[in-house]
Amino acid sequence: MPLYSFAMHPLDGANERVNGARERLDELKPHVQAFRVEKRSSITYDRRPETIILNGQQKRVVIGTASTRIFPAPLKLSRLIGEVIQHLRTALDYLVYELTRYDAKSIIEHTQFPVADCEKTFKQLLSRYRLKGNLSPEHIATIERLQPYKGCNWTKWLAEFSNPDKHKALTAVASPVTFSPSPGSTEAILADKKMDMEGDITIRITFSDGTPVVEGLEQLVSQVTKTLIDFNSEFK
Repeated sequence: MPLYSFAMHPLDGANERVNGARERLDELKPHVQAFRVEKRSSITYDRRPETIILNGQQKRVVIGTASTRIFPAPLKLSRLIGEVIQHLRTALDYLVYELTRYDAKSIIEHTQFPVADCEKTFKQLLSRYRLKGNLSPEHIATIERLQPYKGCNWTKWLAEFSNPDKHKALTAVASPVTFSPSPGSTEAILADKKMDMEGDITIRITFSDGTPVVEGLEQLVSQVTKTLIDFNSEFK
């Protein structure tokens, strides 16, 4: 009896986990936006007039330097981030499970997708997760190329963001803004002029390492999706 006698593709379960990550990410986005709007009023900034050279001419502008603040993430926001990450990690675990099942021609329990920051740790994880001897050398080599110590940043992010502490406290980063004076403005008037700079401050919500939350998670979803696609043809 063939090992795969069903109509589903062996990676359908992994792909469904990625679908779950996308659903949680879609649910997360409005909460991130609401968090951004809520914290916007808490961002302070300093205004200072400066002279810059533009097209060979001196020009007076006001530079607004906004602060960076760290805020505790709302529980739902933190939970949704964690669920996106968990779905993606599980998708990779499903991938390894199906690969070992295919290579070993039997079900191998307690497998996991290894993520290691050095070759020594990678080899230890191959044994711990029962991949050594059950995965083909070719598949092990492919998975090794996805390790942080091989320069694969997205698996490093995935492992780091799995730590709940990484998304219990998010960082609100306010981008500096620049205002040009109206024609005829003097430095004294410019320095005292009331300007609504708050309306032009852009707030980015990031993880502690500076990675934007939504953009970072979108990249992880994209990379896990690509990885599953790359392995599709391995099941013949």
